[in-house]
Amino acid sequence: MRPRPLQRHRARAHRILGWGGLAAILGGCPAGAAAGATKPGPPRIALFGETTASRDTLAALTESLAPFTVIANAPEAEVAVVLQGPGARGSAGATAFASFLSSPRSLVVIGAEPTAWPGAETELAALLGATLGGSLAQGAAPTTLSDYGHPITTGVTEPPAPAPLRRWVGLAADTFVLQEATAGEETAPLAWIRKGATHRTVHLAALNPATLREAAARRLLTQAVWWAAGKAVPGAAPQAHRTVLPDAHPGSFALTFPEGVGICLDPVRGSVNYLWAGEFADLRPRWLTKQGAPARLDGPIWYREAAEPAWRTVPGGSGASWRFRGHTARGNTPEFHYEIAGRTVTERLTALPEGRGLTRDFRVGPGKHPLWLRLAPQIGVRIDVMGARHETEHAGFTGESGGEFSVRLLRADREAER
Repeated sequence: MRPRPLQRHRARAHRILGWGGLAAILGGCPAGAAAGATKPGPPRIALFGETTASRDTLAALTESLAPFTVIANAPEAEVAVVLQGPGARGSAGATAFASFLSSPRSLVVIGAEPTAWPGAETELAALLGATLGGSLAQGAAPTTLSDYGHPITTGVTEPPAPAPLRRWVGLAADTFVLQEATAGEETAPLAWIRKGATHRTVHLAALNPATLREAAARRLLTQAVWWAAGKAVPGAAPQAHRTVLPDAHPGSFALTFPEGVGICLDPVRGSVNYLWAGEFADLRPRWLTKQGAPARLDGPIWYREAAEPAWRTVPGGSGASWRFRGHTARGNTPEFHYEIAGRTVTERLTALPEGRGLTRDFRVGPGKHPLWLRLAPQIGVRIDVMGARHETEHAGFTGESGGEFSVRLLRADREAER
């Protein structure tokens, strides 16, 4: 959690926009007819908005959405970007938005305004997982801005948070707060996400026609669209947090990759404990609760190993002597250093594209003892071993002069989608 300085901005809005008008006015965004299925490359987006906006706001939207393709046929879009709301009940925007949501779709909402939604607060609560609850600390300026380390917030060193901030309350259990502001004893979420099996939702609550002119706000919006479309955020890097995780020793590592792979690496037992389908470890419960609750995972676990020691010198034997020697990073690749049975071992972890799995690359120093890494064959996971022996539940490196080997863990369901 990092404190950030705060700047205040004001702007007067003077133009009314409706759905269709946004797409037509933002001429800097590529236009084109859409195909039905999701394709590689930038996502196709639909724009909705019935709000006041200045010329500067339109320019900011144009800059933010330039990497994407804006289309007029809303049901064919992958993501809807909603500026405050699609419009009141009976408006053209509300009708088009209902067509977009005829099946579950991903949303990026900018500063939701209940009056700009067909179903007002009831519809917003269902979509965003929260309700509007007044202003933060009676309009006081925030003293602390907190960033919880998600790909969407990459490079955003000063989250936009102009006073007075509105508080969104009653967050649903499936929401994950990415940024929040604190004033006195009160907090207000600035940005949060929800993930469904087929769609994603982002609410950038502190953004509005004024704050969109800030570089940080434009970056948040661009990165939110990439994430909502289920694509890795360009420029986002893996993150490592040493924390308390479920089913792991205290001080384990939560490693998250923007490709959509999360890793619990336990330095006590010497290996991966489990992998989950996500790019975020929610550390907020750890910081906010008196007892220090474990971090929350933003997706289901799809690979899990047993609690026993991971390394041994004989397949099926007792655990080998083990020391954790720290961790570093080479570029964007995390490296972990161990001493196992008197041999140095370096492990490099790399996520496969589109959340398909993980590659574990090992470099082993010279030594007399063979090293066997216990694997965990299970339904739905394919395990490939390269450069070492593979004997059902073990990968064995037996060369005394040292060398390298790799273990690749693949989600069978993701491989089938290719």
